[in-house]
Amino acid sequence: MSVPPRIPRTPRPPPRRALAGRATTVLAACVALAVLAGIAGYALGLRSAALDLRADAQHRLDSYSSALSSELQRYGYLPSVIVLSSTIRDVLLDPSDPSAVADANDFLQAANRNAGTAAIYVLDRRGIALASSNWDDRVSFVGADLAFRPYFREALRGGQGRFYGIGTVSDVPGLYFSQPLRVGRRILGVVAAKVDLDKVGTPWRDGPDPVMVVDDHGVVFLSSVPSWRFRTLERLSASVRSRLAQTRQYAGAGPLHELDLQHAGDAAGAQLYRLPLGAAAPAGLSARDTYMLTRTRVAGTDWLILSLSDMRKAERSAARSGLAAAALAGLLQALALFVIQRRRALRERLDAREALEQAYGELETRVLVRTAALTRVNQALQREIDERQRAQEALRSTLEELVQAGKMAALGQMATGIAHELNQPLTALHTLSDNAAVLIDKQRFDEARANLASISRLVQRMASITGELKSFARKAPVQWQPGRCSEAVEGAASLLRQRLERDRIELRLDLPDPEPAVACDEVRLQQVVLNLLVNAADALRDCAARRIEVSLEFDPPRLRPRMARLRVRDSGPGIPEALQERLFEPFFTTKPQGIGLGLGLSIAQRIVREVGGSIRARNRQAGGAEFEVSLRVFDESEQQPA
Repeated sequence: MSVPPRIPRTPRPPPRRALAGRATTVLAACVALAVLAGIAGYALGLRSAALDLRADAQHRLDSYSSALSSELQRYGYLPSVIVLSSTIRDVLLDPSDPSAVADANDFLQAANRNAGTAAIYVLDRRGIALASSNWDDRVSFVGADLAFRPYFREALRGGQGRFYGIGTVSDVPGLYFSQPLRVGRRILGVVAAKVDLDKVGTPWRDGPDPVMVVDDHGVVFLSSVPSWRFRTLERLSASVRSRLAQTRQYAGAGPLHELDLQHAGDAAGAQLYRLPLGAAAPAGLSARDTYMLTRTRVAGTDWLILSLSDMRKAERSAARSGLAAAALAGLLQALALFVIQRRRALRERLDAREALEQAYGELETRVLVRTAALTRVNQALQREIDERQRAQEALRSTLEELVQAGKMAALGQMATGIAHELNQPLTALHTLSDNAAVLIDKQRFDEARANLASISRLVQRMASITGELKSFARKAPVQWQPGRCSEAVEGAASLLRQRLERDRIELRLDLPDPEPAVACDEVRLQQVVLNLLVNAADALRDCAARRIEVSLEFDPPRLRPRMARLRVRDSGPGIPEALQERLFEPFFTTKPQGIGLGLGLSIAQRIVREVGGSIRARNRQAGGAEFEVSLRVFDESEQQPA
């Protein structure tokens, strides 16, 4: 009598109340982790967005500072030119002469009109204005005592003065420049010029952020927000207020109240502020929002330019990052729970199967069947891997052939120009060789020797042309090796010289000398440059102004990796926005049918990527297209790209 196999008993499931409690605990833990991930994502996103906001604001401030400094330099030279006039010297030598005063007034009035300044005037050693460009205005500087002004005292000591303040005669603020007038070592007087900065183009007028210019005392004297002008960033000390009262720098502006910005913390290394709640906020600003304060110094002065950048955009970006982090954390947790549940169900199924296999003796058979199946799958995977490798090799070979085909296409486009280049030397060689034979027969050896020297130079020229073609047409593998971008640019320009001259295209090269080497294959880099130059020349076909500019710049040595940036610009119509995303697709071209294969930019992109670089295209604000090729600088000390 046979005994039936013993079937293992299925364990009893835990009570429903225990399962509900466990699910609640797991759900609470998952929610807590998602919240923590959201908080971390928000913090990281806020820091990244704040860094970007600060970098953009700093870039704008540097541009504002450069523009303002240029304006100051443009007007600062004026007094030093005026002092050279004999008319001004005459009025200082004899201020009681009415004709000398009248001539000086007329001279200053004409100079003021031509320079676009607010006023130009001459002060004697006592600080009394003897002549002025506004001598015939209702508000005239003639006779005014300006000895208390710092710019007068600085010039009287022999230096060049500069001072910003509100005019004591005109009540109009302006920037004053001064220059002493000397006869020998003696200072006869001072020439001063006043510039109304309100009428000078301020670069921040259409900027996105409020901008302030403050002096060394912290007084705002220029601002894109009118109500902030002649306010202070902090409370002025008694000594500073006394000094301002002596120079009457801001006389007529009323009490210098504080702007009273409320400090609200820090972000990305910059200070955050809020506007005062009690005061009405300027247009476009809100007392509820936070603003990042960025500053920079105006070159050659003790002024600071400050801007307040709205943090709302950074906060919205950080909120999106936090939500994304929380969602990702929730998704990962759900996936983990699914995997755990799946593994648990699979384990239970395997346990039940193992019990049945042990009961009926089928375990060994099932193992053998599974092993055979896995072996077949492994073999199939190996075959698929081999097929993929063969396909990749075929693709790589095809791409190499496309590169060579692109070279041959470029050479074909240049065939006419190169034939013309070689035809002229060949004709000259024929003539010179015949003449040399005749001269030798006549024993005129010096002239025959000169003909032979000319023949040698022509042969060298032909060798240079064919050498460029041979170097460009050579098929060589891509490899890391040091090379010079300028040599590739000059080689490509040499190949296109005939076409550029024929189409009357001006080629401007801005290449540094000396230059560090880059990690590139010089022959293929020459092909990249040639493709970009050919495309630029094709784009100028119907343009009146035909100009191609090639420039080369390098990152500072402290940056890692250090990059070289080769830019090719043209004065053509630019790239249509709808086609910019497809520029680097193979066989895509915007040229008329029969001109090009549409492979040039695709091949150029592949070459640059294979050496660890990048290429991108964009339209210039001034018109035309710009292609930028970024290559890694070769570090000789490490024998690898920097």
